[in-house]
Amino acid sequence: MELVNERQVAPLVFGGVFVLLVIAGSYGLVHLMYPTGAAQNKVFWYLERAAGFTSYELLSLTAILGVTSRSGIWDRWKLRYLMAQLHQFVSILLLAFIALHLFGLHEDATIPFPWTKLLVPFAATYRPLPTGCGVLALYGILVLVFTSWIRDKIGVKFWKSIHFLSFPTFALVTLHGLLSGTDSGSRQALWLYLVPILLFAIGMSTRIRKASIRHSA
Repeated sequence: MELVNERQVAPLVFGGVFVLLVIAGSYGLVHLMYPTGAAQNKVFWYLERAAGFTSYELLSLTAILGVTSRSGIWDRWKLRYLMAQLHQFVSILLLAFIALHLFGLHEDATIPFPWTKLLVPFAATYRPLPTGCGVLALYGILVLVFTSWIRDKIGVKFWKSIHFLSFPTFALVTLHGLLSGTDSGSRQALWLYLVPILLFAIGMSTRIRKASIRHSA
């Protein structure tokens, strides 16, 4: 994740307002339109699943953009700056959908997820290992975004060392999605995981190959 600069303040505010509106609107409409708990839970289940898949695709996009930008793929089309800006914006949008994912999990009472179980690794009774991977990934994402925000203060070298967290974070999120989602075994869901993983692997192999060429030159 590149440095979040002043041009990203507006997207950050927009993301926060978007989350608040969705939470307030969904909470109000669900309780107004569906008097029974089962119907309410179904709506929140759809919300947390949709937000969860969207979060994974956004995280994958940030990882792919980060790897490909450093491998020089976009330089030949003079798109590196544009991709860096997209990388920043998607990172902020990711936080909004993670918040919606957590809200949907908390409100769906089919499987109780109080905030302590949502925010404490391996505290959940439902599939504790993959759920714990998701919580660890959440904190990894927050560290990556926050340190990108203050990169000028902590120094580029230290920031780069912290940024290696992006690799285990991506792996943890992938494990979390594949092993904890109730519909993760469906064909559509598997494609949503498989395509980003393949693109990330291709981008990573290109980056490693180009780095080895530079070192051997």
